[in-house]
Amino acid sequence: GGQERAAAVSEPISLRDASTRAASPTRRWLALDLFRFVAVVLMVQGHVFYEVVDETVRAARWYGYHGYVHGFTAPIFLFSSGIAFGITTLGKWEQHTALGKVVFKRFERYAILVGIGYAMHMSQLSLSWVLGLDDEGLMRVTRVDALQNIGMTLALCEALALASRRKPIFLGVIAVSLLVAVAIAPWVWAADLSAWPIPITAWFNASTHSIFPLVPWSGFVLSGVLVARFVQYRRKNAPDGWMQLAIPLVAFGAFLIVAGDRLAHADFDPFPEHNFWKTSPWFFCIRLGVVIGLLGGLCVLDRWLERRADRRLLRDAPQKNHALRFVQVVGQQTLVVYVAHLMILYGTGITPGVNGSFHRELGLGGAILMVSLFFVAMGLLAWVWNWTKVNHLRTFDRVRYAITAILVAVILLT
Repeated sequence: GGQERAAAVSEPISLRDASTRAASPTRRWLALDLFRFVAVVLMVQGHVFYEVVDETVRAARWYGYHGYVHGFTAPIFLFSSGIAFGITTLGKWEQHTALGKVVFKRFERYAILVGIGYAMHMSQLSLSWVLGLDDEGLMRVTRVDALQNIGMTLALCEALALASRRKPIFLGVIAVSLLVAVAIAPWVWAADLSAWPIPITAWFNASTHSIFPLVPWSGFVLSGVLVARFVQYRRKNAPDGWMQLAIPLVAFGAFLIVAGDRLAHADFDPFPEHNFWKTSPWFFCIRLGVVIGLLGGLCVLDRWLERRADRRLLRDAPQKNHALRFVQVVGQQTLVVYVAHLMILYGTGITPGVNGSFHRELGLGGAILMVSLFFVAMGLLAWVWNWTKVNHLRTFDRVRYAITAILVAVILLT
């Protein structure tokens, strides 16, 4: 997707034997595409289930666990955006420390992300309509969701790369920003920001109904950037094997989970009254541990696939392994799937959504069928979108720019 296209423009993944892998640290990383594919699956399944399942299903004991697992969708989504940004930026550092085409393209993408995030909240594509909203309506339109968070956080990271010009400074500021964003969350969410303009307040806490304000959610994006540095170093310098990435990531994830849990149950609680599930630094630590541990687990799967699959096929013609290629394409087109499935599920200003016809009306079987239909539709969309970009990039860009220009004109002139 757009927020992850930073990594999607590199060469296709090639699964190779151990010696080739060790000598090719710049190849696309299968585990990351698997990671983002998991985010897509959780995202689509969770959103569709939430809208269509009836009260009988909701009353089942397992549904509470389903909600807990679905709660990791956003952390995975945000973290994967940060790690994709970090791998590309740190790998091509010189291109991101001087103003040029690459940097301008990055800022363009992030502006589009933020713009799409806002546009999806508008029931009318009209600036005059927005300006006429009361405070409650303005809160709905300007609330910050995952797209705006990713777009703004990565834009700030890109600006920091430009300003710092040195990797150690860049990574140091990223680390400090991560700690601050997470540590201050209980205070920021408890603060009275009613004197601030609503669109500004929306970026910092949930008082204007933002779901993913920068505090503390940008911490997952920033964590991804830092982990990308570790991944880049290990893939370049460590021998290929379980100890290269899989075991260190799983171990560090487990450490974060245990540390966060111990701190959450300790007497040490320096924070003001807060919602543990939303703003607790200790719960952030637990969730980050789960996310990093999942990535490590997918590194295990990456190696298992390489060892168990037909090596000749994967080495000589990786594009013929259609199942893996499909997973990669869907993982790379996360933004497209994100936007499209929400438009179909919730509707737009001019089209109805599926939830209007099936809102909490389907049993478990019907809900599974609905999720399956969404998966098929989103998979086809991701495949067609990717094929068009690869084979007709110039036409693709022209159409995309034209549509963007038309939408901006409609919003400004109506």
